[in-house]
Amino acid sequence: MNAILTTRKITTFRIDEHLLDGLRIVTERDGITGPEQVRRAIQDWLEKKGVKTKAARTRPSSRTRA
Repeated sequence: MNAILTTRKITTFRIDEHLLDGLRIVTERDGITGPEQVRRAIQDWLEKKGVKTKAARTRPSSRTRA
């Protein structure tokens, strides 16, 4: 099983109330949390700006099968 490990940092920023309202609507409609929506939007924006980011991947475990 390949797992993706990411180190997440807590970040504080200000956001306009109408944007928060939009995030809440998507959460209620689609079940995607606000923080996940923000992460996806930032990732999309960075890609559009030509910035490639990838999460660190772990190496597959070398288990011995019985």
